[in-house]
Amino acid sequence: MNGYNDRINHALAFTAKHHAPHAPVLGRLGFIARPANVAIILARHGAEEVTLVASIVHHALEIIPDGERGPVERKISDKFGSVVLAVARDAAECCVDHDGTPVPWVHRKRAMLGRLLAMDPRALDICCADEIHECGSAIALTRRLGPEYLEAHDLGSGPHALGWYRDLIESLGRRVDWPERGMCQELRFLFDRLAPTLDDGR
Repeated sequence: MNGYNDRINHALAFTAKHHAPHAPVLGRLGFIARPANVAIILARHGAEEVTLVASIVHHALEIIPDGERGPVERKISDKFGSVVLAVARDAAECCVDHDGTPVPWVHRKRAMLGRLLAMDPRALDICCADEIHECGSAIALTRRLGPEYLEAHDLGSGPHALGWYRDLIESLGRRVDWPERGMCQELRFLFDRLAPTLDDGR
């Protein structure tokens, strides 16, 4: 896909409306920019429009409590179609509980790991692009401030992040029906850059 089209611009506007108001005080800019950054990663790897649109709107689903998701899901289906909604649902992490309280990073990742083997390949593309973005953010933050700041920016503590990326890369490698090996290689490359800064409790 070359550049953003009206449908992608519409998805970005929709997500800004439903996602940006939930931005934390710490790391606000990165939170707001994340949907566009993840879509750019997917576009670099040749993702088609449904995946790109779903990747953008799934961020809105992640931060809305279950009891409030119905109206937003109906809007996504009406505006972007039922396939986009299904892929976005499949890719969305549970970032908040039923009451809207943030779910701890470790619990979110553990739940995601349990879903990877059954996830739609397009949703898997989105999850991998999300993790490329998170890993890149962790590298930048570690270089700028140190690994002790990762947890405060919702990027996991050093030991937990190491375990997560190792388990994630191993799980992705088991998906023989998932054709997107380029993103997995990019994630592995980033992890190899991040890991030395987190080993030995540094």
